[in-house]
Amino acid sequence: MKIEDCYQKEFTFVDVRSPLEFEEDHIPGAINIPLLSNEERAIVGTIYKKESQQKAVDKGLEFISKSLPEMVKKYRKLKQPILIYCFRGGMRSNSIASLLKSMNFNVEILERGYKDYRRFVREKLENYKIKSKFYILYGLTGSGKTEILEQLDNALDLEGCAQHRGSVFGDINLKPKSQKMFESLLLNRLEELQNKPLILTEGESRKIGKVQIPLALWKQMQETTKIKVISPIEERVDRIDKEYNLKLNQKLIEEKLDIIEKYLGKQKTFDIKLLLKEGKVKEVIKTLLLDYYDKLYAHTINSKTYEFEIKNKEDLLKQLPK
Repeated sequence: MKIEDCYQKEFTFVDVRSPLEFEEDHIPGAINIPLLSNEERAIVGTIYKKESQQKAVDKGLEFISKSLPEMVKKYRKLKQPILIYCFRGGMRSNSIASLLKSMNFNVEILERGYKDYRRFVREKLENYKIKSKFYILYGLTGSGKTEILEQLDNALDLEGCAQHRGSVFGDINLKPKSQKMFESLLLNRLEELQNKPLILTEGESRKIGKVQIPLALWKQMQETTKIKVISPIEERVDRIDKEYNLKLNQKLIEEKLDIIEKYLGKQKTFDIKLLLKEGKVKEVIKTLLLDYYDKLYAHTINSKTYEFEIKNKEDLLKQLPK
């Protein structure tokens, strides 16, 4: 079955690649039931390179035979129909699909596997056009943009897809996604939102941590209607304190401060580290907001033209078109 015919359809997607392959990227919602563990895949790969394909296949079958009963138990728990894929739609997916079909499972194989899925994602994102009314929230760090988006069912949370908040401190308490996984989650969410009359997202640099927003979407973000979110400094401090929980990450915060010392200056960086050691977390946050984040982003935020200003979701809903 081609990816165009099954994407976001009522299938249980099963990725039979190794856990490391799956972690880097997979079809959103897919379940990983690997034929080979990371270690087993490495062993088979080494045999393939140093000895022969046949010996590698034989070793792979030896590994699989031991884990097959447990694998079948996992498949029995899944809702059917099941769609199985490996990297190229070859030996791994065909072998398990053939076995399951012989046991009367309703199962299909993704033609050309994950590799063709990646082609599909790239092509879709390269030409993606948002047809809904499109709004972007801008505001200083900690003003509550993400908080507002999380309360809406028509929000495109780019930082959520990236699992990164977009700054040097942005990966704290998060596990950033690879570029491929970011694109998979992004396309999946865009497709979920395509029939919404109105979509909202947050203003971002093109790079969010190490991942990059696809150019087609980025261009649309620059041209769409902008809304400014305002929040007093004390509320911003409280919001950041709750989200980042800096008390549990003192060593990591100090490492991050070393990275931005060139912007803060040696004395200011020293003073912030001292406040951190004294447990004065809110003072640390306030200093970082006023002396680093606001100086970094204020000009960009203030240079834009806004349709209106809001403080919270209720303000937003009052002013958006019905």
